[in-house]
Amino acid sequence: MTRRRFATLSAAAAGAALVAPLKVQAAATRSGLEFGVQIYMVRDRLKPAELPATLRLIHEIGYAKIETYPLVYTRPAKELKALIEGIGLRAPSGHFDYDTLEEHVDYAAELGVEYMICPMIARPLWESLDGFKQAAAHLNKAAAKARAAGVKFGYHPHNYEFRNFEGGRGFEVLMRELDPQVKLELDVYWAIEAGEDPIELMRKYRDRLALIHIKDRKPVTGFTYSPFDEHAAHYTEAGSGTIDWKLMLGEARQLGVTQYFVDQDGADVGEDESLRRNWKYLSQLSL
Repeated sequence: MTRRRFATLSAAAAGAALVAPLKVQAAATRSGLEFGVQIYMVRDRLKPAELPATLRLIHEIGYAKIETYPLVYTRPAKELKALIEGIGLRAPSGHFDYDTLEEHVDYAAELGVEYMICPMIARPLWESLDGFKQAAAHLNKAAAKARAAGVKFGYHPHNYEFRNFEGGRGFEVLMRELDPQVKLELDVYWAIEAGEDPIELMRKYRDRLALIHIKDRKPVTGFTYSPFDEHAAHYTEAGSGTIDWKLMLGEARQLGVTQYFVDQDGADVGEDESLRRNWKYLSQLSL
């Protein structure tokens, strides 16, 4: 190869690099699964001026996607979409507040998410089965509007749904009352924190199961039924706790789940280090 030919090829490659989008590093995982981050995990770094650097960090660590959170909806949806994709990430899912679900359907559609997720019902409704029935009716209305806009709708349970009342539990009420097309985003940690078997839940609700949240649980005993209980926060990075992620993720993949998000509500190490530790473990996990 002549020097002139080498220089020509080098210049062409450099030019291509300038216009090509950043590479999503999904292929870096041993299992072939893509992992993302629910950006609630970095909630203190989501102000408009900080968001680009926060998203770049997530991408540079190796994550392929994010799940959006209401703190970033201060930007127009198309502008937020362009920012996310310009950094090399995707946002197939987003969380939206219970009280304003219907108002944000158009925003979710413009943002281009596949799944519009309600992460928590209004707190007063946690206190009775009738409250969960009211919540289901509210969620069904939002789900119908989302479906009309071409967006799938889903629900993310914590631990309060599994509290026992006379006559049943809120989770069963929701699963019974919600439109069959409403999807389930199962947070494995919160299911275990409530004393449930996530594998049984996955299999029982396989027709709804579409997304998985990942955080590990320290070796503790006992269960809680409120995410705000001071004894409910046993969070640690995937692979450093008691949850068998090979079993959990293997089962989820067999059931057809393709969306997996790290959602560690708190960490004993800094957020950057926590993101890296989760990625290192998950990307090297064989299933």
